[in-house]
Amino acid sequence: MQESQDHDSDDLPHQETCRGIGDSTTKSPGFSSKEGVSEDDIRPSRGKTTLPKVLSYDEIDRLLLSFDDLEDLAACRIMLFAGLRVEEASSLKIDDIDRERRALFVRQGKGGKDRWAPCDISTISLALCYVHLTGRKGNEHLFKKTTRTLQRHIEDAYLKAGITWGATCHTLRHTCATWQLDKGIPLEVVRENLGHEDITTTQIYLHLNIRQRSRTYLDASRFGV
Repeated sequence: MQESQDHDSDDLPHQETCRGIGDSTTKSPGFSSKEGVSEDDIRPSRGKTTLPKVLSYDEIDRLLLSFDDLEDLAACRIMLFAGLRVEEASSLKIDDIDRERRALFVRQGKGGKDRWAPCDISTISLALCYVHLTGRKGNEHLFKKTTRTLQRHIEDAYLKAGITWGATCHTLRHTCATWQLDKGIPLEVVRENLGHEDITTTQIYLHLNIRQRSRTYLDASRFGV
């Protein structure tokens, strides 16, 4: 399942230890709805709506633990925790990482629009650690590998982690969107974070937000509602 065509892409962390390859997290986003599709195919329509498939917490832990390459791990975490498309991640430059704001500057994303994408400090620190180890400068691309190479390596990591249902780089973005909604981030903010032009694209993730819906149901059922 190829998501894009190949193209090339390429401050040190303050007193932070470079986290090892395979560093996992129990606070990762993750749910378990089933049906892998691309973003262009998930707009609601008058007919049948196919929901994208996203990763469970257990699958995220297994995936992050499966990497033995720092560049691949950093790219995976950026797509997972900042919700970037693989083309956007591979196009990042070192100067696009803003550690103080805890965000990544996405230049000319889909639709030719720039945006800031929030990102967790652990992922940012890992990326800056990788930059330090490779000795490159701020105007260079963050990742040396091509888009297609990153895709292939992440697909290999899925298989190594025992995730065999066809997850792709875009699955990471789907998972990030669902996690943000589950944490109560407003729909419009999620739309801006992901760079969706049409909010109806973002709304499809409301159908995957079963954890929040279940909590609401359980809270209501305590009072016999």
